[in-house]
Amino acid sequence: MTRTVPNPAGESAIVDSQHLLSPQQVHFFETFGFLKIPGLFSSDIDEIIGGFEDLFGDQNQPVWETQEALHGDARRVIIPGFIEQSPRLAPLQHDPRILGIVQSIVGRDSTWASSDGNLFYCESYWHSDDYAAPLHHYHVKLSFYLDDLTGHNGAIRIIPGSHFHNQTFAKTLRKDFKDSAKVSELYGISGGEIPSITIESTPGDLIIWNFRTIHGSYNGGERRRLFSMNFGEETAGSHDERQRPNKPIPAADAPNKVT
Repeated sequence: MTRTVPNPAGESAIVDSQHLLSPQQVHFFETFGFLKIPGLFSSDIDEIIGGFEDLFGDQNQPVWETQEALHGDARRVIIPGFIEQSPRLAPLQHDPRILGIVQSIVGRDSTWASSDGNLFYCESYWHSDDYAAPLHHYHVKLSFYLDDLTGHNGAIRIIPGSHFHNQTFAKTLRKDFKDSAKVSELYGISGGEIPSITIESTPGDLIIWNFRTIHGSYNGGERRRLFSMNFGEETAGSHDERQRPNKPIPAADAPNKVT
């Protein structure tokens, strides 16, 4: 059985049903605002890391170097339009594993929203990615972390449920986290102690998250490698309109993996 999704060029791409998320995985993502698929790209990881290092090792490659308050005024290096510039990584844009995930979460009218490569020499304080997309415009980020990461060396942390951006919980967090220096004043604990889920990962895992989900990274080590692929809905607000309360709970016997 196959289904079709629009690819980033706007054409129809055939995606076999084995590459779609299970109902349980979609339910998890929609409920908590993130999903990790362990080892999905483990067989490709040498090529993926090679493509990443090709770009960051190219002395002629334009990069952005930032030292923002969001990152404690420490160094971050960014290459926008990342995989689009790499012959080794560009095929990921049309990979059926990627397209199957995007169709499962965003729908068949998804659109490509570019990619970015990053080297982190910093922490990331709590935030949602509303700088990259307005909160009313549904987007998802598919992230490849290329180092073994735990809570002790900069793994991504997620606040589950914070993607429900119009609810009081998420609004309160966005307001309180606007100034990271005030977190301890407001809550009596440091930013790294805020209740959250730490998503430990190893190269080859894929972490998928809603742009609205509040996330951060603490205790980060030097030169942490990440690139992300971003997809959004074609018409702003259409995904939220399709959501309905009291949706059926998925059947327990459905498969729970993408291959």
